[in-house]
Amino acid sequence: MNLAGIKGKVVARGDEEYEESAYQYAFSSHEELVQPAAIIYAQDDDDVIYAIKMARENNFSLAVRTGGHQYSAASSTFGNNIQLDLSRTYTDFNWEDADHTVLTLGVSIPLGKFQSKIMKKGRFVPTGQCSYVNLGGHVQSGGYGQLIRSFGLLADHVLKVRIITADGQARWVDRSIPADKPLLYAILGGSPGNFGVLTDVTLKLLRDEDHDKSRGFRAMIPYSKDALKNLLDVMVKQDLTDDTAADYDFCVTVMGGRKAENKPAAIVVFAQALGGKSKMTPYDGVYVDDEPVKISELCSHWLFPISREFQLPYYKCTYMSNSRASELQSKDWTEWVTERMDDLESKSEEHQTFLSAQFQYAGGKHSTYRTEGAKNITSLSWRDSTFGCSLDAFYNGEGLPKARAKAWTEKNTADGVGHANAVFSAQDRRLLWGSFDTNLPDQRTKYYDQAPGKYDTLSKLKVDIDPHFVFTPNTFSVGPIPDRIRNKEPHGHIAIFDHAVKHARDVLACKKGPLCLEE
Repeated sequence: MNLAGIKGKVVARGDEEYEESAYQYAFSSHEELVQPAAIIYAQDDDDVIYAIKMARENNFSLAVRTGGHQYSAASSTFGNNIQLDLSRTYTDFNWEDADHTVLTLGVSIPLGKFQSKIMKKGRFVPTGQCSYVNLGGHVQSGGYGQLIRSFGLLADHVLKVRIITADGQARWVDRSIPADKPLLYAILGGSPGNFGVLTDVTLKLLRDEDHDKSRGFRAMIPYSKDALKNLLDVMVKQDLTDDTAADYDFCVTVMGGRKAENKPAAIVVFAQALGGKSKMTPYDGVYVDDEPVKISELCSHWLFPISREFQLPYYKCTYMSNSRASELQSKDWTEWVTERMDDLESKSEEHQTFLSAQFQYAGGKHSTYRTEGAKNITSLSWRDSTFGCSLDAFYNGEGLPKARAKAWTEKNTADGVGHANAVFSAQDRRLLWGSFDTNLPDQRTKYYDQAPGKYDTLSKLKVDIDPHFVFTPNTFSVGPIPDRIRNKEPHGHIAIFDHAVKHARDVLACKKGPLCLEE
Protein backbone atom coordinates (compact mmCIF):
# COMPACT_ATOMS: atom_id res chain seq x y z
CA MET A 1 0.00 0.00 0.00
CA ASN A 2 1.18 3.54 -0.77
CA LEU A 3 0.75 6.22 1.90
CA ALA A 4 0.43 9.93 1.18
CA GLY A 5 3.84 11.57 1.12
CA ILE A 6 5.73 8.34 0.43
CA LYS A 7 6.17 7.46 -3.23
CA GLY A 8 7.61 4.02 -2.60
CA LYS A 9 5.83 0.97 -1.29
CA VAL A 10 4.88 0.82 2.40
CA VAL A 11 3.98 -2.40 4.21
CA ALA A 12 2.47 -2.08 7.70
CA ARG A 13 2.48 -4.64 10.47
CA GLY A 14 -0.57 -6.84 9.93
CA ASP A 15 -0.48 -6.63 6.14
CA GLU A 16 -0.32 -9.81 4.09
CA GLU A 17 3.21 -9.02 2.87
CA TYR A 18 4.50 -8.02 6.30
CA GLU A 19 6.55 -11.06 7.27
CA GLU A 20 8.23 -11.27 3.87
CA SER A 21 9.00 -7.54 3.94
CA ALA A 22 10.31 -7.52 7.51
CA TYR A 23 12.53 -10.55 6.90
CA GLN A 24 16.30 -10.19 6.97
CA TYR A 25 19.24 -12.44 7.86
CA ALA A 26 18.76 -12.15 11.63
CA PHE A 27 15.05 -13.02 11.55
CA SER A 28 15.74 -16.72 12.07
CA SER A 29 17.54 -16.08 15.36
CA HIS A 30 16.18 -12.74 16.60
CA GLU A 31 12.59 -12.73 15.37
CA GLU A 32 11.46 -10.58 18.30
CA LEU A 33 13.88 -7.83 17.22
CA VAL A 34 12.75 -7.91 13.57
CA GLN A 35 9.23 -6.54 14.06
CA PRO A 36 9.06 -2.98 12.65
CA ALA A 37 5.72 -1.15 12.70
CA ALA A 38 6.09 -0.71 8.95
CA ILE A 39 8.62 -1.11 6.15
CA ILE A 40 9.16 1.82 3.80
CA TYR A 41 10.73 0.91 0.46
CA ALA A 42 12.20 4.32 -0.25
CA GLN A 43 12.07 5.31 -3.90
CA ASP A 44 14.48 8.25 -3.67
CA ASP A 45 15.86 11.03 -1.46
CA ASP A 46 12.40 12.55 -1.07
CA ASP A 47 11.07 9.39 0.57
CA VAL A 48 14.07 9.18 2.89
CA ILE A 49 13.77 12.82 3.91
CA TYR A 50 10.02 12.50 4.45
CA ALA A 51 10.53 9.42 6.64
CA ILE A 52 13.13 11.29 8.68
CA LYS A 53 10.74 14.21 9.13
CA MET A 54 7.97 11.89 10.32
CA ALA A 55 10.30 10.14 12.74
CA ARG A 56 11.55 13.41 14.19
CA GLU A 57 8.07 14.91 14.59
CA ASN A 58 6.35 11.79 15.91
CA ASN A 59 9.03 10.40 18.21
CA PHE A 60 9.95 7.13 16.55
CA SER A 61 13.17 5.74 15.10
CA LEU A 62 14.29 4.51 11.69
CA ALA A 63 16.30 1.34 11.11
CA VAL A 64 18.24 1.56 7.84
CA ARG A 65 18.58 -1.59 5.75
CA THR A 66 20.42 -1.95 2.44
CA GLY A 67 20.91 -5.72 2.37
CA GLY A 68 19.91 -6.82 5.85
CA HIS A 69 22.85 -9.13 6.58
CA GLN A 70 23.65 -7.85 10.09
CA TYR A 71 23.68 -10.87 12.41
CA SER A 72 22.14 -9.47 15.62
CA ALA A 73 19.27 -7.54 13.97
CA ALA A 74 20.91 -4.13 14.25
CA SER A 75 19.48 -3.18 10.84
CA SER A 76 15.90 -3.81 11.99
CA THR A 77 13.63 -2.58 14.77
CA PHE A 78 10.43 -3.21 16.74
CA GLY A 79 7.63 -1.41 18.57
CA ASN A 80 6.42 1.77 16.87
CA ASN A 81 9.64 2.16 14.92
CA ILE A 82 10.05 1.92 11.15
CA GLN A 83 12.24 -0.08 8.78
CA LEU A 84 13.69 2.06 5.98
CA ASP A 85 14.57 -0.30 3.15
CA LEU A 86 17.15 0.92 0.61
CA SER A 87 17.72 -2.38 -1.17
CA ARG A 88 16.89 -0.83 -4.57
CA THR A 89 17.00 2.90 -3.85
CA TYR A 90 20.56 3.94 -4.65
CA THR A 91 22.02 2.08 -7.64
CA ASP A 92 23.96 4.76 -9.55
CA PHE A 93 27.38 3.71 -10.86
CA ASN A 94 29.57 6.54 -12.20
CA TRP A 95 33.24 6.59 -13.17
CA GLU A 96 34.80 9.90 -12.13
CA ASP A 97 38.04 9.80 -14.14
CA ALA A 98 39.43 8.52 -17.44
CA ASP A 99 41.73 6.06 -15.65
CA HIS A 100 38.76 4.35 -13.97
CA THR A 101 40.32 4.60 -10.53
CA VAL A 102 37.74 6.90 -8.92
CA LEU A 103 34.21 5.52 -8.74
CA THR A 104 31.00 6.83 -7.18
CA LEU A 105 28.28 4.27 -6.62
CA GLY A 106 25.08 3.78 -4.66
CA VAL A 107 24.87 1.81 -1.44
CA SER A 108 22.17 -0.53 -2.78
CA ILE A 109 24.58 -2.34 -5.11
CA PRO A 110 25.50 -5.91 -4.02
CA LEU A 111 29.15 -6.93 -3.85
CA GLY A 112 28.84 -9.52 -6.61
CA LYS A 113 27.58 -6.96 -9.12
CA PHE A 114 30.11 -4.38 -7.93
CA GLN A 115 33.05 -6.76 -8.39
CA SER A 116 31.84 -7.82 -11.82
CA LYS A 117 31.57 -4.25 -13.10
CA ILE A 118 34.96 -3.03 -11.90
CA MET A 119 36.71 -6.22 -13.09
CA LYS A 120 35.76 -5.29 -16.66
CA LYS A 121 37.99 -2.22 -16.28
CA GLY A 122 40.83 -4.13 -14.62
CA ARG A 123 40.14 -2.51 -11.26
CA PHE A 124 39.72 -3.93 -7.78
CA VAL A 125 39.36 -2.98 -4.13
CA PRO A 126 39.16 -5.10 -0.97
CA THR A 127 35.64 -6.27 -0.06
CA GLY A 128 33.94 -9.10 1.77
CA GLN A 129 33.20 -12.51 0.31
CA CYS A 130 29.39 -12.70 0.24
CA SER A 131 28.01 -11.84 -3.21
CA TYR A 132 24.63 -10.74 -1.87
CA VAL A 133 25.81 -8.26 0.77
CA ASN A 134 25.01 -4.69 -0.29
CA LEU A 135 27.54 -1.89 -0.11
CA GLY A 136 25.85 0.33 2.51
CA GLY A 137 26.24 -1.61 5.73
CA HIS A 138 29.36 -3.35 4.45
CA VAL A 139 31.45 -0.21 4.00
CA GLN A 140 30.25 1.30 7.29
CA SER A 141 31.36 -1.81 9.20
CA GLY A 142 34.74 -1.89 7.47
CA GLY A 143 34.43 -4.21 4.50
CA TYR A 144 36.47 -7.12 5.85
CA GLY A 145 37.59 -9.65 3.26
CA GLN A 146 40.30 -11.67 1.56
CA LEU A 147 42.67 -8.78 0.71
CA ILE A 148 42.98 -7.57 4.30
CA ARG A 149 46.78 -7.77 4.64
CA SER A 150 47.64 -6.62 1.12
CA PHE A 151 45.22 -3.72 0.82
CA GLY A 152 43.40 -3.23 4.12
CA LEU A 153 39.65 -2.75 4.35
CA LEU A 154 37.12 -1.34 1.90
CA ALA A 155 36.62 1.61 4.26
CA ASP A 156 40.30 2.53 3.87
CA HIS A 157 39.63 3.30 0.19
CA VAL A 158 36.70 5.68 0.74
CA LEU A 159 37.29 9.21 -0.55
CA LYS A 160 33.90 10.59 0.42
CA VAL A 161 30.36 9.54 1.26
CA ARG A 162 26.96 11.11 0.76
CA ILE A 163 24.68 11.00 3.79
CA ILE A 164 21.24 12.31 4.73
CA THR A 165 21.35 13.26 8.40
CA ALA A 166 18.59 13.57 11.01
CA ASP A 167 17.91 17.20 10.06
CA GLY A 168 16.82 15.97 6.62
CA GLN A 169 19.81 17.49 4.84
CA ALA A 170 21.90 15.61 2.27
CA ARG A 171 25.63 16.32 2.25
CA TRP A 172 28.92 14.94 1.04
CA VAL A 173 31.46 14.09 3.73
CA ASP A 174 34.92 14.34 2.19
CA ARG A 175 38.11 12.73 3.46
CA SER A 176 40.18 15.65 2.14
CA ILE A 177 38.24 18.34 4.04
CA PRO A 178 39.46 18.75 7.65
CA ALA A 179 36.04 19.84 8.93
CA ASP A 180 34.50 16.62 7.60
CA LYS A 181 36.94 14.23 9.24
CA PRO A 182 35.08 13.73 12.56
CA LEU A 183 31.85 12.72 10.83
CA LEU A 184 33.62 10.48 8.30
CA TYR A 185 35.47 8.88 11.22
CA ALA A 186 32.13 8.14 12.89
CA ILE A 187 30.37 6.86 9.76
CA LEU A 188 33.19 4.43 8.92
CA GLY A 189 33.17 2.17 11.94
CA GLY A 190 31.16 4.02 14.60
CA SER A 191 28.00 1.93 14.20
CA PRO A 192 26.33 1.41 10.81
CA GLY A 193 23.15 3.38 10.25
CA ASN A 194 23.34 5.29 13.54
CA PHE A 195 24.58 8.60 12.09
CA GLY A 196 22.24 8.93 9.12
CA VAL A 197 21.26 7.39 5.81
CA LEU A 198 24.28 6.65 3.63
CA THR A 199 23.30 6.96 -0.04
CA ASP A 200 26.50 6.96 -2.13
CA VAL A 201 30.21 6.27 -1.74
CA THR A 202 33.21 7.48 -3.75
CA LEU A 203 36.05 4.95 -3.78
CA LYS A 204 39.67 5.06 -4.88
CA LEU A 205 40.16 1.81 -6.79
CA LEU A 206 43.35 -0.15 -7.40
CA ARG A 207 44.79 -1.14 -10.81
CA ASP A 208 45.61 -4.63 -12.05
CA GLU A 209 48.52 -3.31 -14.07
CA ASP A 210 50.31 -2.18 -10.91
CA HIS A 211 50.48 -5.82 -9.75
CA ASP A 212 51.20 -7.76 -12.94
CA LYS A 213 52.77 -10.74 -11.17
CA SER A 214 49.84 -11.54 -8.91
CA ARG A 215 48.86 -15.16 -8.44
CA GLY A 216 46.17 -16.94 -6.49
CA PHE A 217 45.33 -20.32 -5.05
CA ARG A 218 41.84 -21.67 -4.37
CA ALA A 219 41.06 -25.20 -3.27
CA MET A 220 38.14 -27.08 -1.77
CA ILE A 221 38.94 -30.33 0.01
CA PRO A 222 36.81 -32.77 2.02
CA TYR A 223 36.65 -31.86 5.68
CA SER A 224 39.00 -33.64 8.03
CA LYS A 225 40.22 -32.57 11.44
CA ASP A 226 43.86 -33.34 10.59
CA ALA A 227 43.79 -31.36 7.34
CA LEU A 228 42.20 -28.42 9.11
CA LYS A 229 44.80 -28.41 11.87
CA ASN A 230 47.64 -28.59 9.34
CA LEU A 231 46.25 -25.58 7.47
CA LEU A 232 45.84 -23.55 10.66
CA ASP A 233 49.38 -24.48 11.71
CA VAL A 234 50.61 -23.06 8.39
CA MET A 235 48.63 -19.88 9.05
CA VAL A 236 50.02 -19.42 12.56
CA LYS A 237 53.59 -19.91 11.32
CA GLN A 238 53.18 -16.85 9.07
CA ASP A 239 53.46 -14.81 12.25
CA LEU A 240 56.69 -16.30 13.56
CA THR A 241 58.39 -13.29 12.02
CA ASP A 242 57.05 -9.75 12.14
CA ASP A 243 58.56 -9.18 8.70
CA THR A 244 56.08 -11.20 6.60
CA ALA A 245 55.58 -9.29 3.36
CA ALA A 246 52.37 -7.29 2.99
CA ASP A 247 51.68 -8.73 -0.46
CA TYR A 248 50.32 -12.03 0.84
CA ASP A 249 46.88 -13.11 2.13
CA PHE A 250 45.70 -16.44 3.47
CA CYS A 251 42.17 -17.46 4.52
CA VAL A 252 40.70 -20.81 5.58
CA THR A 253 36.94 -21.43 5.58
CA VAL A 254 35.15 -24.46 7.02
CA MET A 255 31.77 -25.30 5.51
CA GLY A 256 30.03 -27.84 7.69
CA GLY A 257 27.95 -30.58 6.13
CA ARG A 258 24.18 -31.07 6.24
CA LYS A 259 22.40 -33.95 4.52
CA ALA A 260 19.06 -32.13 4.30
CA GLU A 261 20.70 -29.49 2.09
CA ASN A 262 22.90 -32.02 0.26
CA LYS A 263 26.03 -30.32 1.58
CA PRO A 264 29.15 -32.36 2.34
CA ALA A 265 31.56 -30.89 4.88
CA ALA A 266 34.48 -29.13 3.21
CA ILE A 267 37.47 -26.89 3.79
CA VAL A 268 38.06 -23.99 1.41
CA VAL A 269 41.49 -22.39 1.11
CA PHE A 270 42.12 -18.98 -0.45
CA ALA A 271 45.58 -17.48 -0.88
CA GLN A 272 47.17 -14.90 -3.12
CA ALA A 273 50.55 -13.27 -3.56
CA LEU A 274 51.19 -10.09 -5.51
CA GLY A 275 54.55 -11.09 -6.91
CA GLY A 276 56.71 -9.09 -4.54
CA LYS A 277 58.62 -10.70 -1.70
CA SER A 278 56.06 -13.45 -1.09
CA LYS A 279 56.36 -16.70 -3.02
CA MET A 280 53.75 -19.41 -3.47
CA THR A 281 55.40 -22.83 -3.42
CA PRO A 282 54.01 -26.39 -3.63
CA TYR A 283 53.09 -27.97 -0.31
CA ASP A 284 52.45 -31.66 0.35
CA GLY A 285 52.26 -32.56 -3.32
CA VAL A 286 49.91 -29.77 -4.40
CA TYR A 287 50.75 -28.50 -7.89
CA VAL A 288 50.96 -24.71 -8.23
CA ASP A 289 51.69 -23.24 -11.67
CA ASP A 290 53.53 -20.00 -12.33
CA GLU A 291 50.89 -18.22 -14.39
CA PRO A 292 49.99 -14.73 -13.12
CA VAL A 293 46.31 -13.90 -12.74
CA LYS A 294 44.90 -10.39 -12.54
CA ILE A 295 43.84 -9.43 -9.03
CA SER A 296 40.44 -8.25 -10.25
CA GLU A 297 39.86 -11.77 -11.55
CA LEU A 298 41.13 -13.31 -8.33
CA CYS A 299 38.64 -11.18 -6.40
CA SER A 300 35.81 -12.74 -8.36
CA HIS A 301 36.99 -16.17 -7.19
CA TRP A 302 37.00 -15.12 -3.53
CA LEU A 303 33.23 -14.46 -3.56
CA PHE A 304 30.76 -17.04 -2.24
CA PRO A 305 27.59 -17.12 -4.39
CA ILE A 306 25.30 -17.83 -1.42
CA SER A 307 23.13 -15.58 0.75
CA ARG A 308 23.67 -17.58 3.97
CA GLU A 309 25.49 -20.69 5.11
CA PHE A 310 22.44 -22.72 6.21
CA GLN A 311 18.71 -22.02 6.13
CA LEU A 312 18.63 -22.27 9.92
CA PRO A 313 18.85 -20.10 13.05
CA TYR A 314 22.30 -19.65 14.55
CA TYR A 315 24.72 -18.42 17.18
CA LYS A 316 27.45 -16.42 15.45
CA CYS A 317 30.72 -15.33 17.06
CA THR A 318 33.60 -13.45 15.43
CA TYR A 319 36.73 -12.78 17.45
CA MET A 320 39.95 -10.86 16.75
CA SER A 321 43.26 -11.45 18.50
CA ASN A 322 46.59 -9.68 18.80
CA SER A 323 48.32 -12.83 20.05
CA ARG A 324 51.57 -13.68 18.32
CA ALA A 325 52.38 -17.08 16.84
CA SER A 326 54.55 -18.04 19.82
CA GLU A 327 51.63 -17.46 22.21
CA LEU A 328 49.17 -19.43 20.11
CA GLN A 329 51.64 -22.28 19.74
CA SER A 330 52.40 -22.38 23.47
CA LYS A 331 48.67 -22.66 24.22
CA ASP A 332 48.04 -25.23 21.45
CA TRP A 333 45.40 -23.00 19.92
CA THR A 334 45.20 -24.90 16.62
CA GLU A 335 44.64 -28.16 18.51
CA TRP A 336 42.00 -26.56 20.73
CA VAL A 337 40.07 -24.86 17.93
CA THR A 338 40.06 -27.91 15.64
CA GLU A 339 38.82 -30.02 18.56
CA ARG A 340 36.04 -27.49 19.16
CA MET A 341 34.99 -27.54 15.51
CA ASP A 342 35.20 -31.30 15.22
CA ASP A 343 33.06 -31.65 18.33
CA LEU A 344 30.26 -29.86 16.47
CA GLU A 345 30.86 -31.25 12.97
CA SER A 346 31.28 -34.90 13.92
CA LYS A 347 27.89 -34.94 15.68
CA SER A 348 26.07 -32.59 13.33
CA GLU A 349 23.40 -34.99 12.08
CA GLU A 350 22.88 -36.61 15.47
CA HIS A 351 22.61 -33.29 17.33
CA GLN A 352 21.20 -31.20 14.45
CA THR A 353 23.87 -28.54 14.99
CA PHE A 354 25.93 -27.38 12.01
CA LEU A 355 29.31 -25.70 11.70
CA SER A 356 30.53 -22.67 9.78
CA ALA A 357 33.94 -21.15 10.50
CA GLN A 358 36.58 -18.90 8.99
CA PHE A 359 40.15 -17.94 9.87
CA GLN A 360 42.39 -15.21 8.51
CA TYR A 361 45.87 -13.87 9.13
CA ALA A 362 46.21 -10.09 9.42
CA GLY A 363 49.51 -9.64 11.25
CA GLY A 364 53.05 -8.49 10.65
CA LYS A 365 54.45 -4.97 10.73
CA HIS A 366 53.90 -4.58 6.97
CA SER A 367 50.22 -5.57 7.05
CA THR A 368 48.13 -2.87 5.36
CA TYR A 369 45.28 -3.73 7.72
CA ARG A 370 47.48 -2.56 10.58
CA THR A 371 49.30 0.35 8.93
CA GLU A 372 46.06 1.89 7.62
CA GLY A 373 44.42 1.40 10.99
CA ALA A 374 47.18 3.36 12.69
CA LYS A 375 46.16 6.45 10.70
CA ASN A 376 42.85 6.70 12.65
CA ILE A 377 40.89 7.95 9.64
CA THR A 378 38.11 5.48 10.47
CA SER A 379 36.80 4.48 13.90
CA LEU A 380 37.12 0.76 13.14
CA SER A 381 38.62 -0.98 16.14
CA TRP A 382 41.22 -3.67 16.79
CA ARG A 383 43.40 -2.74 13.81
CA ASP A 384 46.49 -4.06 15.62
CA SER A 385 45.11 -7.61 15.47
CA THR A 386 47.09 -10.51 14.05
CA PHE A 387 44.36 -13.12 13.51
CA GLY A 388 40.61 -13.25 12.98
CA CYS A 389 38.35 -16.18 13.78
CA SER A 390 34.63 -16.82 13.24
CA LEU A 391 33.01 -19.83 14.92
CA ASP A 392 29.31 -20.18 14.09
CA ALA A 393 26.79 -22.82 15.10
CA PHE A 394 23.49 -23.25 13.24
CA TYR A 395 20.77 -25.41 14.75
CA ASN A 396 17.67 -27.20 13.52
CA GLY A 397 14.92 -26.93 16.12
CA GLU A 398 14.26 -25.52 19.55
CA GLY A 399 15.08 -27.53 22.65
CA LEU A 400 18.23 -29.65 22.55
CA PRO A 401 19.64 -28.48 19.18
CA LYS A 402 19.42 -24.83 20.23
CA ALA A 403 20.76 -25.56 23.71
CA ARG A 404 23.73 -27.48 22.28
CA ALA A 405 24.59 -24.71 19.81
CA LYS A 406 24.36 -22.11 22.56
CA ALA A 407 26.51 -24.13 24.96
CA TRP A 408 29.11 -24.72 22.23
CA THR A 409 29.48 -21.03 21.43
CA GLU A 410 29.51 -20.00 25.09
CA LYS A 411 32.33 -22.43 25.82
CA ASN A 412 34.30 -21.09 22.85
CA THR A 413 34.02 -17.60 24.29
CA ALA A 414 34.72 -18.67 27.88
CA ASP A 415 37.84 -20.66 27.00
CA GLY A 416 39.01 -18.71 23.98
CA VAL A 417 38.95 -15.00 24.83
CA GLY A 418 38.84 -12.40 27.57
CA HIS A 419 41.32 -13.50 30.26
CA ALA A 420 45.01 -14.25 30.79
CA ASN A 421 44.61 -17.98 30.23
CA ALA A 422 42.42 -17.60 27.13
CA VAL A 423 43.59 -19.79 24.26
CA PHE A 424 43.04 -17.27 21.44
CA SER A 425 43.06 -13.75 22.88
CA ALA A 426 43.55 -12.32 26.37
CA GLN A 427 41.28 -9.45 25.32
CA ASP A 428 37.71 -10.03 24.14
CA ARG A 429 37.74 -8.29 20.75
CA ARG A 430 34.54 -8.28 18.68
CA LEU A 431 33.49 -6.69 15.39
CA LEU A 432 30.26 -4.84 14.65
CA TRP A 433 29.55 -6.91 11.52
CA GLY A 434 30.19 -10.18 13.35
CA SER A 435 28.36 -9.16 16.49
CA PHE A 436 26.65 -11.63 18.78
CA ASP A 437 25.25 -9.15 21.30
CA THR A 438 22.06 -7.11 21.21
CA ASN A 439 23.06 -4.30 23.60
CA LEU A 440 26.01 -2.31 22.29
CA PRO A 441 26.46 0.23 25.13
CA ASP A 442 26.57 -2.56 27.72
CA GLN A 443 29.26 -4.40 25.73
CA ARG A 444 31.11 -1.34 24.42
CA THR A 445 34.58 -2.35 25.62
CA LYS A 446 34.43 -5.47 23.45
CA TYR A 447 33.62 -3.54 20.25
CA TYR A 448 35.63 -0.31 20.66
CA ASP A 449 39.32 0.04 21.42
CA GLN A 450 41.03 3.12 22.89
CA ALA A 451 38.58 2.85 25.82
CA PRO A 452 36.85 4.94 26.93
CA GLY A 453 37.90 7.75 24.58
CA LYS A 454 36.73 6.39 21.22
CA TYR A 455 33.27 5.33 22.37
CA ASP A 456 32.72 8.59 24.26
CA THR A 457 33.78 10.62 21.22
CA LEU A 458 31.38 8.71 18.98
CA SER A 459 28.56 9.05 21.51
CA LYS A 460 28.99 12.81 21.71
CA LEU A 461 29.00 13.15 17.94
CA LYS A 462 25.91 10.94 17.76
CA VAL A 463 24.01 13.22 20.17
CA ASP A 464 25.14 16.33 18.31
CA ILE A 465 24.13 15.09 14.86
CA ASP A 466 21.01 13.14 15.89
CA PRO A 467 19.59 14.80 19.04
CA HIS A 468 16.17 13.17 18.61
CA PHE A 469 17.71 9.69 18.13
CA VAL A 470 16.01 9.18 14.79
CA PHE A 471 18.69 6.62 13.93
CA THR A 472 18.68 4.68 17.21
CA PRO A 473 16.25 1.87 16.31
CA ASN A 474 17.42 -0.75 18.82
CA THR A 475 19.83 -1.29 21.69
CA PHE A 476 22.67 -2.33 19.37
CA SER A 477 23.33 1.36 18.70
CA VAL A 478 26.11 3.71 19.73
CA GLY A 479 25.40 6.40 22.31
CA PRO A 480 22.45 6.91 24.67
CA ILE A 481 19.43 4.67 24.12
CA PRO A 482 16.10 6.57 24.28
CA ASP A 483 13.29 5.34 26.51
CA ARG A 484 11.13 4.45 23.52
CA ILE A 485 13.71 1.79 22.68
CA ARG A 486 15.04 0.78 26.10
CA ASN A 487 11.63 0.58 27.79
CA LYS A 488 9.69 -1.08 24.98
CA GLU A 489 9.42 -4.84 24.88
CA PRO A 490 9.94 -6.12 21.31
CA HIS A 491 6.69 -7.23 19.76
CA GLY A 492 6.04 -10.84 18.84
CA HIS A 493 4.02 -11.27 15.67
CA ILE A 494 1.33 -13.45 17.29
CA ALA A 495 0.76 -11.57 20.54
CA ILE A 496 0.33 -8.19 18.89
CA PHE A 497 -1.48 -9.17 15.70
CA ASP A 498 -4.87 -7.64 16.54
CA HIS A 499 -3.28 -4.48 17.89
CA ALA A 500 -1.00 -4.28 14.85
CA VAL A 501 -3.88 -4.38 12.39
CA LYS A 502 -5.72 -1.65 14.29
CA HIS A 503 -2.53 0.41 14.55
CA ALA A 504 -1.85 0.12 10.82
CA ARG A 505 -5.38 1.31 10.07
CA ASP A 506 -5.03 4.18 12.56
CA VAL A 507 -1.86 5.23 10.78
CA LEU A 508 -3.77 5.53 7.52
CA ALA A 509 -6.46 7.67 9.15
CA CYS A 510 -4.14 9.92 11.16
CA LYS A 511 -4.87 13.56 10.38
CA LYS A 512 -1.32 14.63 11.21
CA GLY A 513 -0.06 12.70 8.21
CA PRO A 514 0.91 9.14 7.38
CA LEU A 515 2.71 7.07 9.96
CA CYS A 516 2.14 9.45 12.86
CA LEU A 517 3.05 7.13 15.70
CA GLU A 518 2.16 8.76 18.96
CA GLU A 519 3.21 7.09 22.18
